[in-house]
Amino acid sequence: MIDVIAFGDIVLDLIVPIEGLPIKDEDVQIAKYIRREAGGVCNFLITASRLGLKVGIVGCVGDDEDGRFVRELLRREGVDVTGIDEIEGEGTAKVLVLVDREGRHAFIGVHGIGVEVCQDRIDVERIESSRAIYTSGHTLIRSPSLDITLEVMRKAKGSGIPVFFDPGPLVNEVQPKVLDSALESTEVLMPNIIEAEALTGTHDLKMASETLLKKGPETVVIKLGQGGCFIAREGSSIHVPSFKVPVIDTTGAGDSFNAAYVYGYLRQLPINYIGILANAVGGMMVTKLGGGTQAPSKKELVDFLKGKANTDIEELLSYLEVREI
Repeated sequence: MIDVIAFGDIVLDLIVPIEGLPIKDEDVQIAKYIRREAGGVCNFLITASRLGLKVGIVGCVGDDEDGRFVRELLRREGVDVTGIDEIEGEGTAKVLVLVDREGRHAFIGVHGIGVEVCQDRIDVERIESSRAIYTSGHTLIRSPSLDITLEVMRKAKGSGIPVFFDPGPLVNEVQPKVLDSALESTEVLMPNIIEAEALTGTHDLKMASETLLKKGPETVVIKLGQGGCFIAREGSSIHVPSFKVPVIDTTGAGDSFNAAYVYGYLRQLPINYIGILANAVGGMMVTKLGGGTQAPSKKELVDFLKGKANTDIEELLSYLEVREI
């Protein structure tokens, strides 16, 4: 059985380290290298796989070298790639990621196949054989991708399969009715604080989460970066502080956080331990340049937590090491 199937948002990242942002007119900066990484939902998939989940992807790439690179990288990472289609005559979606010495970054998207779900079929049997579904707002911007994604989310909810949904930075481009439909089928909503404010019009965590819970999700997890995370359910909420780490690059940190959260959820960890786990994995991700294969392994995660041990972390480690989750 597949633990998690992700839908859409397959991207090739081109990581370019530079001296500083912003870049002004006539500026000249020299990058030492450009590194290719699997980006978008691939950050989630690689992290989840390295933590021990069986993961699969349904989506598209172009029939170019970039698409083959991403597909092969995911396959090597243990991801089930049988749901990836190559679209003849199309290029794979790419994102140029500029990262400066202070860990700030800028993204330049290059249009191509991959960001959206482009299959015209829905494999109900595949959905029903998984333990969870994961997708993002990137797949809800235009048809036919949004129609397919909404149908997948509805079928998953109808089958009692939890849907994890990250609205993403382009959430304002999703039609309100489409977004409402998505939230009705969502079990765990995972925005960052900027996206939560865009969805609710408030920066107040409690008010934002209460507003979002009324739209359908059972749990709202608001990612706060260096502030940790805020997890809310009806009638209760908890703030889980972050770990202090040097910030090199935040690319992929939110996706890796999501993967760790899904991991903890499927292993039925207590909610505060899930928050600690997700903060740890997201924090480890920002200490490296780029996403994708920079995701931590389970051993690296355990070693990291051992170095930060307190009562809660020691109990969490007993789950990770003794209970084989």
